[in-house]
Amino acid sequence: MRRLRAGELIGLRVVDRNGREAGSVQDIVVRHREGAYTVLGLVVGRSATAGSFGCGDSPAPPTPWGRLLGWLRRHERYVEWKDVVALREDRVEIGVDHQSLPRRWRDDS
Repeated sequence: MRRLRAGELIGLRVVDRNGREAGSVQDIVVRHREGAYTVLGLVVGRSATAGSFGCGDSPAPPTPWGRLLGWLRRHERYVEWKDVVALREDRVEIGVDHQSLPRRWRDDS
């Protein structure tokens, strides 16, 4: 798979296995452990506005912003890194149907 810098990945459009547009890469979810970074997945959607407030990974945004941030994040979906099948110059291809993608990411490890 082609290597990209994070700045090159952010904003790329995401296409599912059926060729349908799933949005664009809004954020990259990584884990830092023992001095190494591991990519866990991508946050895909229309806008990264909620993440700009610093609450992008919070399961329960602080009150009174909860409803507003939830509304801003209503189109976000999470793509596990294992589901990324190709990184192209103009898009990210995923091997799943975009409608089956979960809304939130979880690090179970």
